[in-house]
Amino acid sequence: MNTELFDRLGTPERMREIAGYDLLNPDLRAGLDEVAKRSATLLEAPVSLVSVVLDTSQLIIGGHGVGGWVAEAQGTPAEWAMCTHTVLAGEPYCVIDGREDPVHAGNPFLEMTGLRSYLGVPLLGQGGEVMGAHCVIDSRRRIFTDVDLAVLTDSAEKVMKLMSAHHL
Repeated sequence: MNTELFDRLGTPERMREIAGYDLLNPDLRAGLDEVAKRSATLLEAPVSLVSVVLDTSQLIIGGHGVGGWVAEAQGTPAEWAMCTHTVLAGEPYCVIDGREDPVHAGNPFLEMTGLRSYLGVPLLGQGGEVMGAHCVIDSRRRIFTDVDLAVLTDSAEKVMKLMSAHHL
């Protein structure tokens, strides 16, 4: 595990913020799956995720088009998660082609899933901490537009409304 990454993600403030939500609630999960499906459909992407990035792992709390080991594990190591970059940046994060991107070339998640492009927006908790991301991931090289970003940002707002109803 990358200790610098762990230190940046594992701050007590972030962990407390994340712990303040009932992330395992089945009603919340069903609602987040619907938002992810909507985002995937509107942005014509095969995969959409709602994830919370913990100190060492990404927990997928809502999704569409997720299969195989990622669906079974309901997440990935934080080091593999493109959403980790969204969380650390605290702003939208875009990758046109992970195979050509020096940061993501060789990423085991991309290699094992065949996914290539990514657009994610941060999920800001009630206490102001970036808890995770809502994203779409495509299997083709893709240049995302400002309209794509606006649609995804709108969906992220829907995610946070659903999550705020499950704040403990």
